[in-house]
Amino acid sequence: MYTNQKITKIEGFALSSEYGDGKVFGQPKGKKSIGFIEVTSESGAKGFGEAYCGIYSPELIKPIVKFLSNYIIGKTLDDLSFFDEIDMIPFIGYTGILQGVRVGAELAVMDLIGKIEEKPVHELFPYQEKKKEIKCYYSGGSVVFTPDSIKQDIEDLSKMGFGAYKMRVGHQTWGQDIHRVETAAKLLKNKNLMVDAIMGTLKKKWTLMDAELKIKDLLNYNIFWIEEPLCPTSISDYEKLRKKSKIPIALGEAYSGKINFESIISNNAADIIQFDATNSMGLRKLIDFSIKNKIKQATHVWGTSLSLIANANLSLLSKNINYLEYPSVKFKISDDIVEEKIKIINGKYIPNTYPGFGIKITDEIKERYSLTKNSGYRI
Repeated sequence: MYTNQKITKIEGFALSSEYGDGKVFGQPKGKKSIGFIEVTSESGAKGFGEAYCGIYSPELIKPIVKFLSNYIIGKTLDDLSFFDEIDMIPFIGYTGILQGVRVGAELAVMDLIGKIEEKPVHELFPYQEKKKEIKCYYSGGSVVFTPDSIKQDIEDLSKMGFGAYKMRVGHQTWGQDIHRVETAAKLLKNKNLMVDAIMGTLKKKWTLMDAELKIKDLLNYNIFWIEEPLCPTSISDYEKLRKKSKIPIALGEAYSGKINFESIISNNAADIIQFDATNSMGLRKLIDFSIKNKIKQATHVWGTSLSLIANANLSLLSKNINYLEYPSVKFKISDDIVEEKIKIINGKYIPNTYPGFGIKITDEIKERYSLTKNSGYRI
């Protein structure tokens, strides 16, 4: 399946990019940082991966990749079992930030293999039935947005042909949030509206009782799912909430290891699982896990164009993934690292044709977007 070239080098680095209008919630420096991994083969070919955890701890990407290099350098690309060795490092290998960075390293290796074999990553899995396109939902509605900002968001998504929209709640007063949700619901009419309570992010968390009451308040607005209405560590409370909620519960972006997603399923803690190819268990295991489990699924994307393409490739390869997240807020760096323009037609992602993920990060780009100190996500 894969080339027998050896990996001769692996490097972790973080870059900082202008993001949106520079006044985005949680980005005090006006920029957003991203964790990248670069792998090089003996022929000099390079592959790139993204690690979602770099948004929160960009300074840790480089030292963690240096640690992981002991498992990766010198290994051949026709046997990727060295990633299993990383997963089996006692206590630290199978979940958490080490797993999150290892996931990015695997993406870089898959990108490298695709480039060497001159195939997009989704064509490296010929034994999987592949979709011709994947539905996207337009993801915006920042927690600080006013109803007027929500209106602008929905005008933008309509121009691009999206049939679903996700907005955030939980930061303003609940009365203000209900007004914002009502505004979105009226404008969307029969289109799907997802509501993300971002309780994995906000400092002030909803209790189980809070979530139950707020979900009842949302019943009038035809909500497609309510996302992260509780802290992600409260799996037992999620099980209780799911039994009472008349709105489907979505959960998953906060987790990195297979053990976490197995816990969601075994505890009946969610109606919809959300994977992120830049954070969750590694692409190959993730594809298998997604296909074997019949629970409804979607992808989480909150990174650069590399993150979107990686999650799109995952979505194309699994019949159980129904939606790909399309972030409304853009990184300036995203257009600079893609070799092939991302195609969204009538709200659907069209498969990339460029080898690998179609990503190239040059030394000039690294210099131009060098890491801004203390630019990790903060609220």
